[in-house]
Amino acid sequence: MMHSNSGRDERVARTVEEVESTLERTAQYCLADLPADHYARRTGCRIELHRAPNGYIRYAPGVLGRLSPLRRQLEIARAQAEAMLVADRLNEVMLGAQQRDELTRRALGILPSAEADRLREVYACPELQPRRFANSTTAMIAAFEQIERDCGPATALTYCMLSLAGLRQEEEIVRYGERLDRVFGQLISAPPVVRALEAVIPDDQGEKSEVLFKVISAVRDQLWLLKPNRVSVEFLLPQVIDNYLGAKNGVGNSLGLAIFDSIILGKLGFRTKYLVEEGMLRLEVLVGNRSVHWQLVNPAPPSLVKAVSGHLVDLHDFLAVVYGSLATMCFTRGMLDRSVEAYQRTLELNPTSIEARLSLAICLLRKQAPDDALRELAACLELDANSPEVHHQLGNAYAMQSNWRKAIDSFKRALRLRPDMAEVCNNLGFAYLHAGNTDQAVLAFEAAIERRTDYYQAHFNLANLHMEQQKHDLAIKHYRETLRIDPKFVAAYYNMGRAHYEKHDLDGAIHCYEKAVAINPKHFGAWHNLGIAYRDKGQTEKAVAALEKAVTINPNLMR
Repeated sequence: MMHSNSGRDERVARTVEEVESTLERTAQYCLADLPADHYARRTGCRIELHRAPNGYIRYAPGVLGRLSPLRRQLEIARAQAEAMLVADRLNEVMLGAQQRDELTRRALGILPSAEADRLREVYACPELQPRRFANSTTAMIAAFEQIERDCGPATALTYCMLSLAGLRQEEEIVRYGERLDRVFGQLISAPPVVRALEAVIPDDQGEKSEVLFKVISAVRDQLWLLKPNRVSVEFLLPQVIDNYLGAKNGVGNSLGLAIFDSIILGKLGFRTKYLVEEGMLRLEVLVGNRSVHWQLVNPAPPSLVKAVSGHLVDLHDFLAVVYGSLATMCFTRGMLDRSVEAYQRTLELNPTSIEARLSLAICLLRKQAPDDALRELAACLELDANSPEVHHQLGNAYAMQSNWRKAIDSFKRALRLRPDMAEVCNNLGFAYLHAGNTDQAVLAFEAAIERRTDYYQAHFNLANLHMEQQKHDLAIKHYRETLRIDPKFVAAYYNMGRAHYEKHDLDGAIHCYEKAVAINPKHFGAWHNLGIAYRDKGQTEKAVAALEKAVTINPNLMR
């Protein structure tokens, strides 16, 4: 038994030596044999082989534990690939030629070019699974930098943007890696791109830049050929990838295209940086010691520029833009908790952003949390004490607390800073109304209408105030103005019906109530009042039918 184990140990040792020798020989020409679009070839990956007394390994014993989590995981995967090659030579496993080639590359430390495989390797690192960093901007940045260092910027951006979009499980992240590979495959298989990639890259820096510029130009042309109308409103990476593979004409907005295009260019070995120029996001692609101006939302060809213009956006600022866009998207969809969380992430990255803090306050007001909103608005005032919108929202927060005096003071301060704010006038009218000052409320609503003649909410509020004052003709006038601007405003028809009824104009009341139920057949109040108007008009059958309809919708009317 001892003799048998000794013989096997010797056979394994010889096989390991054979694999080591093969890897050393392969390392000399492996990069040149890679496909022209392979990330390792495009970036000039260096293969470094190290020998230790116990055979070929990347790191000596004890060193592995001092590596970063991802670097350690990648080294484990490299060692596993080498072990598979040894097992193949020992006839313990049966490998095909393609699988053997892939394992050889991996044993040499060359990561796969397919994004799905790269994402799978990253996810295999427990410390970099999305649940560990997705809820912390500090952890997100640390994860990005670690992945960028060991796998390149394209994989770092892909992995982190998929995680930020809410993907948490390996299968869904890998699935989008596969979908990204499909788009990338369509791009690099186009004949102009193939020719550009296969061109020999000269040593001269000027000539090298020209050759690489042709690659960029060819890729840009294919991106626009695949989707001639690329611009849409989406920005999350899964949306952009789906749009490129789907039937939609559009793909993404400037942010979504900046992310996607950076990934595509990054997979070809180009580094990009983000700039804001005249309020617009754009890309600069680094080609040697030169920059290429890369348009995102129009099909203008790339252009070599002598110097970079615009404000450079670093990783912190870029992530703040992404989180801010995510917060806005969640807010518009009514996902207020997620919106608050995203705005808080934005402020972690950019604490001096008054726009993000003000948006957070507005979101908190929508959540009926005026105390929290006031805290954020106080911080806004420290950044800009003369922001009219901050004072406007302070008024809204105080109004939500029924602190009408402070609400009025805040609204008036906003109007002193910016007199043309119609919404502030309207809200000031509400505050005056609740404070019992109806004359000032009328003036405030009229001021809102004067500043914006199509402000139907102000017309509606003024009409309601006139109704309370029994000024039915004035109320009807402003209800009609409301409906002229917004013909589907059910409440205006309903209230105008009440005004006509109180004037003893039954025909006018019936007309308004019929319009209300035509727009909203479930408006039980309008059905009920319509039944009463029919009854008073002497139309008994119609009255019974309308009242039955009201009770059917709301049985509580029977109580």
